[in-house]
Amino acid sequence: MIFSSATFLVFFTIVFALFWGLRSHRARIWLLLVASQVFYGWWDYRFLALMWFAIATCHFAGRLIDRNVAPKAVTTVAVVLMLGVLAVFKYFNFFTDSLVGLATSVGIVVSRPTLEILLPVGISFFTFQALSYVLDVRKGSVQAERSIVNTGLYISFFPQLVAGPIVRASDFLPQLREPKVFNGEQFLVGMKLFLVGFIYKSVFSDSISPFVDQVYGDLDAFDAHSKVMATVGFYGQIYFDFAGYSMMGIGVARMLGFELMRNFAYPYISTSITEFWRRWHISLSTWLRDYLYIPLGGNRDGELKRQRNLMITMLLGGLWHGASWNFVLWGALHGMALSIHKAWAGATKNIRRPVVVAAIWGLAAWGLTQLFVLLTWVPFRAQDFAGTLDVLGAFIGRDDGGTRASIPYIAVLLPLFVDTALVGISSARFRLAGRLPALGPVTAALALGGVAAVALAGMPLAVKNFIYFQF
Repeated sequence: MIFSSATFLVFFTIVFALFWGLRSHRARIWLLLVASQVFYGWWDYRFLALMWFAIATCHFAGRLIDRNVAPKAVTTVAVVLMLGVLAVFKYFNFFTDSLVGLATSVGIVVSRPTLEILLPVGISFFTFQALSYVLDVRKGSVQAERSIVNTGLYISFFPQLVAGPIVRASDFLPQLREPKVFNGEQFLVGMKLFLVGFIYKSVFSDSISPFVDQVYGDLDAFDAHSKVMATVGFYGQIYFDFAGYSMMGIGVARMLGFELMRNFAYPYISTSITEFWRRWHISLSTWLRDYLYIPLGGNRDGELKRQRNLMITMLLGGLWHGASWNFVLWGALHGMALSIHKAWAGATKNIRRPVVVAAIWGLAAWGLTQLFVLLTWVPFRAQDFAGTLDVLGAFIGRDDGGTRASIPYIAVLLPLFVDTALVGISSARFRLAGRLPALGPVTAALALGGVAAVALAGMPLAVKNFIYFQF
């Protein structure tokens, strides 16, 4: 069930009406739990059993840890089980193919297992939430939940279930214990977020997608210029697709009285790769920091170990995105860039530059950062290493022939200008938004309705899946 589809709008209208129509807080929790199962089971009901395995594992592990029943062993077993679920369902074919390829390269003939496994939608997101719950209970930062209904809703809450943001138990579980009171202002905030996300996905991302898919689907057929522009297109497509999903999910949750963390903060205005990761997929970057980078040692024990910890974190972060060496390469490149930037920042932190020089330096830093992000989206989007090298070759002027694609320049370039140059810079740098006059509820509702009408008129007819559904 896709947020931008008519099916979801009907589904959410029913859930919204029933939720606020019920007087009992507990009945509302049960309603959201059932609705979340319907939402996830819409793709394939068979995977509900897998999700409930994760829910039961983390719930009963938390209860045992809370009772001090072999907490270290219970935590270890729960983590192994959750990582085992990921290993089997997401990485089994990747690992077996890699081992078979390695054996073949040294002259050993190995038969590949014939096990075919479907990838459950959103498995990386709900397993990470289950893991963080167990680890937080073990650290004592959150109290074990007594009700498996609450634990089940924490893991399966439908606004963020399939593609995040990744929710922390310490943020979400307290909200489940508080009875909700309808707030018209919060409803309008949620509606605004949903509509902006809807525009990002259905108007911007889905307009760019056909061109990007056409070129990357058959790289040999197109010339270098088409490959470069398709990469620029993907640079915008993935942002508007994923940020759009996050905003829609946050908006849906807000309309139901729940607050989820912000997942994007205009990453394409970043002037360093470190800043980029503070603004891009915030829930994942903070999760990796708190549950992987810091436990590995973080910034402790010297510079070399810090760089090691950073590289391990980004390699695993790349692999989290998908079972492919291209994603490992993407993570490695970002890990190296983060290491280089942190070393550079440490060496130049005491340098004072005149205003004009600082402005030019900042502009150059922005350009270099965004060029790096653009180029590293190539292995993220390409099908394999050969495709990655082909597209990167196009950026340095190599052209193996092929036809010129019909490039929708406005669709590719205008959305990035609108979001990053106008909205992002004004709100993040100059905070102009705070000076705008507040709108009354009626005016705001009419304005949101007008935005919705424009968005519906501009969206393509075909409803496309979100990119991060595959992760």
